[in-house]
Amino acid sequence: MSFDLVRGRVDCGGDHVLVPADALVDLCRSAGDEAVSDFGRRLGTAAGRRVADRLGDTSSATLEEVLEHLGGELALLGLGSLGLERWGRALVLTVDGGPFGQQLDRLLGAVLEGALQRAFGRDVHAAKLVRDDRQVRFLIGSAASAGKVSEWLGSGLSYGDVLTRLQQSAGAA
Repeated sequence: MSFDLVRGRVDCGGDHVLVPADALVDLCRSAGDEAVSDFGRRLGTAAGRRVADRLGDTSSATLEEVLEHLGGELALLGLGSLGLERWGRALVLTVDGGPFGQQLDRLLGAVLEGALQRAFGRDVHAAKLVRDDRQVRFLIGSAASAGKVSEWLGSGLSYGDVLTRLQQSAGAA
């Protein structure tokens, strides 16, 4: 990222602007869920492209290497600190310290979807598992697994029970 103070521009692989978090929250609130998701995927796709450009062939990179670079991208965007948890075969990404609280978890999930789709060339979905005061957890998986997770969470299961059930259903398949 570079700042050209003479011309008043921010460059990070293309023109960018810096926006106060509260202004973005207000804009997203009035935009609606679909627009917020589309916007988040576009942010994520740009971040994933920068990761892929830096790493070259991401198919030869480890998941941890890609996520380390993606974490740097999220930090540069001011969206928080990215973490990785493995629950058996389930991939759970965490975002700590983001500026939005729970108000824009949909945006964060869409950013992760766009970035991972661009970096790995696969369609992925981020299903929000749980949020506390400082951290949000997303299951990263297929549309089918994200749908199951959302359904089970909606029925009142804890995210730990949901991940256990997801592992059991994957083992039975």
